[in-house]
Amino acid sequence: MIAELQTAISQVPSKKARLKGLTQVESVRIKVERAALLFRGAPVAIVASAVNGVIATAIAWTSIDHTILLSWFGAIMAIAMLRAGLWLRFRMGGMSARNMSRFARLHVFFMALNGAVWGALAPIFAMHGVVGHAFLAFVIAGMTAASIVSAGASWRAVLAFNIPALTPLAATYALTAGTNGAAIAAVVVFYGIATAYLALATQRMIDRSILLHTKNDKLLSVLRRRVDDTHTAEQRFRALVESSLDVTIIFSPEGKVIYASPSAEKSFGVPTGLLLGKTTKQLVHPDDMQLFRAVGEKALSQLGEVKPLPHVCMRGSDDGDYVALGGRLTNMLYVPGVEGFVFSGGRLEGDGAARHIHAAE
Repeated sequence: MIAELQTAISQVPSKKARLKGLTQVESVRIKVERAALLFRGAPVAIVASAVNGVIATAIAWTSIDHTILLSWFGAIMAIAMLRAGLWLRFRMGGMSARNMSRFARLHVFFMALNGAVWGALAPIFAMHGVVGHAFLAFVIAGMTAASIVSAGASWRAVLAFNIPALTPLAATYALTAGTNGAAIAAVVVFYGIATAYLALATQRMIDRSILLHTKNDKLLSVLRRRVDDTHTAEQRFRALVESSLDVTIIFSPEGKVIYASPSAEKSFGVPTGLLLGKTTKQLVHPDDMQLFRAVGEKALSQLGEVKPLPHVCMRGSDDGDYVALGGRLTNMLYVPGVEGFVFSGGRLEGDGAARHIHAAE
């Protein structure tokens, strides 16, 4: 169990590690999970595009030709409705790996189409002589930032929107903004590079999170399997012990009884529940304590060590009679479900038992 856990833990990627040497299953898992994140973020991107389209149209209404502006707004809303319909269609189809992969490909295409329409806003402003309007840069920059928020799981999806949205903006400023045009265009390009790097860093962070989640699932699977195996072994052990005629008593490391088999009731003449919590001092005859402890110390040297205990007198109650037993003491301190010293044996019969009890008395 420990070896399997160490193997699972050792495979957890470090924060700085790049995703190299992945298995085919891990690569597919990352792609599918990334696509699922795109799917969950798509409604935010759709609503953001539609709302910003309304705001842009309202602000530019007095400066831009209404026919051109309404055509642009119609294109924005048409793309938003198509994306919403696409999202609903895949939502009804379920979030299977195949569906999510198909959705991711179509999502990238519509992100590029939406970016191209938003990028067309810059030439429209330039045609009407309002390219210097601060709102133009603000709204397009806001949309590119929103693309990272909604589609950060896919670097390609972010680039698909940002390149066609920012390239016309930079070109428009460079050609029509006069002496400051080149500087403004350079700022737009720098902004595009910065957002591209941010998108790539975001995707890598998401990939590492998905991989870490996958590794955690494997680790939890190992733990569950081991817990189930331990529980099964404990049940098997308990069934064997409880069906045996031998007396089985488990002592904790502190020397208290934590388990007594049903056969102990027949041997000691008291319910097994009364034995629980008793110490070796209360259970074992004083004359046999030294031998009992000596055998326990020998068994303590190694897990699973079995030491014979030819004779020991025990009683179930303070006023009860001592019973001569013979058996063995086993160290199971680190066995899950046991975690103690196990005495297993039976009553001694005949003259030897009588002599031993007499000597103990």
